[in-house]
Amino acid sequence: MPLIVRIWGSFRVSDFDTIVVGSGIAGLTAATKLQRAGQKVLVLEATERPGGRITRIIRRNGDRAEAGAQGLHSNYTEMLGIIANYGMTAEVMPTGSKLQYLDRRGRPRISGSNMDLARIIGVRGSLDLARFWTQYFTYAKPFSQFELSTDIPEYDNVSAAEELRWAGRNFTDFVLRPMSWAMANSTPDKISMYYIVNGLRLRMMTKILGLRGGIASLPQRMAQDLRIDYGSRVQSVLTTAGSVDGVLLEDGKSLKAKHVILACTAGGAGSALPEEFQYQKSFLSNFTHTPMPLVFFFLDRPVKSEAYAYMGHGYREATFNMAVNHAAKTPYLVPSGKGLISAWPAFPTVVELFGRSDTELIELARKDLEDFFPEFPAAIDEAHVVRHHWGLARYEPGMHRKVLDFKESAERLRGVSFAGTDYDSIHMESGIRSGQRAADRALRGA
Repeated sequence: MPLIVRIWGSFRVSDFDTIVVGSGIAGLTAATKLQRAGQKVLVLEATERPGGRITRIIRRNGDRAEAGAQGLHSNYTEMLGIIANYGMTAEVMPTGSKLQYLDRRGRPRISGSNMDLARIIGVRGSLDLARFWTQYFTYAKPFSQFELSTDIPEYDNVSAAEELRWAGRNFTDFVLRPMSWAMANSTPDKISMYYIVNGLRLRMMTKILGLRGGIASLPQRMAQDLRIDYGSRVQSVLTTAGSVDGVLLEDGKSLKAKHVILACTAGGAGSALPEEFQYQKSFLSNFTHTPMPLVFFFLDRPVKSEAYAYMGHGYREATFNMAVNHAAKTPYLVPSGKGLISAWPAFPTVVELFGRSDTELIELARKDLEDFFPEFPAAIDEAHVVRHHWGLARYEPGMHRKVLDFKESAERLRGVSFAGTDYDSIHMESGIRSGQRAADRALRGA
């Protein structure tokens, strides 16, 4: 029987079975599953494209680079399954595997294997790495890599820097700090041990893959089969007798549905909730996250180094202490072979950085990257800034327990579900699985 709701003094049936707010990977996954189950589904997207933080930058000559999500890992079973369902398995490609570190004297050191890394970090660093591997991989407390569902206070209530204070300088500067920067865009004192164990396990035990047309080609393909209203900003979810039954758009139009899935960022979901959901609204509105301004440099020549990622933590402190050469990382996206460099900052300095102009960011990044690239500045042809206001969730000490409490409370809400990477981990696989669970909940009539 269709749900009957009251609208402006008259009755009407629901416009849709489910409305999905947000067309990132979680929202697209949820909408696809619901539509294939026979539901009438509408996706509302505030921007003019699908994919959310899966996006790319394109050079005039056709060279492209990932400008958000950087790759999928070889254990992304659900994502690889979706890729197969769309006949895109042949599009899965390897990515570059070599890193370049600046040693204590600022000299470049290439690492393409565990043996290379051992030579860089020395005997003490290797022993520390072995201890870390044994304690947090081999004998780690069990938890799901892609769903935040287990409370582990020993991992959650302490920062990675504090928990690993026993480690020497080489492990800290050539393993912990670079991997925190790369996997969490944060310094290790600002993220929990829970997150760093998860992130390093993924980085050190899987292969990174890409798609021949870029990661954005997957959400673009998924979107083709769905009804998506672009440029539709949700002002608030609507409720009747405490149960969510639709959304109000910023243009004043209301849409009714039996279920609403908020698959936008946690902050966006918080803004959309009415005051009657006070606890959930407050938690989501104050969700810790990191804004991310990325600076891209298009070069007029190839980069001589074979590395795809560059880390300077063993040599210096810098605002942009990590860089990626996309021509080496995903050469199938850069047919010209010319350098296509992105510069990466990290929390906490990134908060102040985000307020600076593009010109300031480009100049600061250019100076910081000169230690990595002797070609700078003469080789720079163009420079651009890509800004992610909500770059990624930041899991500070204690955050996992707070997310678990939120999830428990959200299960008691009627007519609404939440989906996205923020609630589990920053990985696309987490977003996909979150979208699947939200769709299952909608199908159950929760």
